[in-house]
Amino acid sequence: MSQIFISYRRDDSAGHAGRLEEALERHFGTRNVFRDVDDLPPGQPFPAALQARLRGANLVLVLIGPRWLEAERDGVRRLSLPDDYVRMEVAHALGQGIPVVPVLLDDAAMPPANALPADLRPLVHRHAVRVSDAGWSDDVARLVGALQAELGPRRGHLVVRRVLLGALLAGGAALVAWWALTPQLPPFPAGRWQAEVRYDWGDTYQERFEFTRTGHTIIGSASFLGRARDIEAVRWADGLLSFETHSESVMGSEHRVSTHRYVIAPEGDALRVRYSTAGGFGAPPPMVFMATPLK
Repeated sequence: MSQIFISYRRDDSAGHAGRLEEALERHFGTRNVFRDVDDLPPGQPFPAALQARLRGANLVLVLIGPRWLEAERDGVRRLSLPDDYVRMEVAHALGQGIPVVPVLLDDAAMPPANALPADLRPLVHRHAVRVSDAGWSDDVARLVGALQAELGPRRGHLVVRRVLLGALLAGGAALVAWWALTPQLPPFPAGRWQAEVRYDWGDTYQERFEFTRTGHTIIGSASFLGRARDIEAVRWADGLLSFETHSESVMGSEHRVSTHRYVIAPEGDALRVRYSTAGGFGAPPPMVFMATPLK
């Protein structure tokens, strides 16, 4: 079950939620961090699936951006609606005694208690942390340190080892079981891959990826809109390959550089690719797609 549950409002903090999920997965493992955009299996009833994930959570992060409090639906503030998913998530966590950490994004402020419905007011008494774009790396490192203190370092990766190691010390017969149940990280996804990607504006492209690793050096390319681009800021850790590429957009006389971020997790014979972009003329939502070997 998920250990860290990320609660966020999509039209308030979807971009930050995706980046934070990627950072936390590097430290705690992909199976120990939950965010609804791509972690719910298809076909599950949404509220029931969220409640099941919350029941398995050891800690809930509540991402609060500039529109978290005042977001509306049909002219009514969403937090005032009993069926608002964000309200349901936070109220359930507070009511069940699950540790809740408010994460204030950039210049967002903690809402005053009198602006919240009664079941959310205990949130203002929880110690908040701030995460900003300007200080992202340092802020996330401090957050990870606080979570490790609460959950235990690398708990998701080590819990099975700790339990079975006790059995191993009790008797040599547990050796086979320990090795059989210890989580194995997937191999580096070397080779050439392809994916059909439909972007938020409606166009579909056949994107290609190529990765090579020699020792600690990783080189490769990832295409965007069908054009191959060198990968940068590459990291391979805990079974996740993350990197960036860049492209330039032009609107009239204005030029902007977009940063495309990818986090790739091998899944069987395919790759699960989480993609997000920032810095261009729009703010498209993060997306997830599958890549298969290029034949």
